[in-house]
Amino acid sequence: MSNRPVTEWFGEAPERGFRQLFAVREELLHTRSAYQDMRVLETVPFGRMLVLDGAVQTTEADEFIYHEMLVHVPLLHVEHPRDVLIIGGGDGGALRRVLAHGVAKATMVEIDEQVVRVSREYLPAVGAGAFDDPRANVVFADGAAYLREAAGESFDAIIVDSTDPVGPAQVLFSADFFASAYRALRPGGVYVTQVGSPILLPGELREAYRGLGALFPHCRAYLAGIPSYPAVLLGFLMAGKEPFAWATPPEIRARWEERWLETAYLTPELATAAFVLPAYVQAIISGQDLSQGRFPVVV
Repeated sequence: MSNRPVTEWFGEAPERGFRQLFAVREELLHTRSAYQDMRVLETVPFGRMLVLDGAVQTTEADEFIYHEMLVHVPLLHVEHPRDVLIIGGGDGGALRRVLAHGVAKATMVEIDEQVVRVSREYLPAVGAGAFDDPRANVVFADGAAYLREAAGESFDAIIVDSTDPVGPAQVLFSADFFASAYRALRPGGVYVTQVGSPILLPGELREAYRGLGALFPHCRAYLAGIPSYPAVLLGFLMAGKEPFAWATPPEIRARWEERWLETAYLTPELATAAFVLPAYVQAIISGQDLSQGRFPVVV
């Protein structure tokens, strides 16, 4: 371990009275693209960290948890994923996992080209060569506009790898965006997005669940513990359109083995168990008022 001194303590802006801090040994990059402020920090607990507009996007140490849960869980519910769309995902971690499923084509639409350049230079292990795969189609454009205007294109899965459903990313949680995704999905296809912390942002989880549920006949939430993200626990929503069948545990294991998936966090058993939710998360998505409850969330 490096003996370099700590130069600062970085933390995202406080959210509802909560903040976590990371010891930083060195700021490797601080710049501004056409869209956002960008930093790459060498941290003590998580190695290199990509920060956009003050929010942690990914780290060398725990990116595998986020990307495996974001990508492998939904794609294991698709029998033969051939064409997959990723909205965002400029660090390459989602693209890398999509390609592991033997797809014919993975289209990644990232609005900020500089995120890809910085990630390739400073966090190359996250993408691990995914950008150079001939099946990768990287498009630099607004994801919402791309999906809205994708006439004639259809996908077996749409994966939204964005920031939390606040600020600039709000459009990716709008009814119009969900409708565009619904139209672009093939029968049996899946849609997945991360929806922030159910502890700090329960209202965002509830509203995204309602928005997806208004269009998609099948919608379920699942969780993952990712240490570098605020309050650790992160929520995901996965939705399927008709006809859609949730894969059984034997089907998940069979697909896992057929695709030779190599993971550091997810297992076939966890892919099945991920949809078993704590009572308070069930209460959030069902719209119950938790303001008087023992758990310190405000819906």
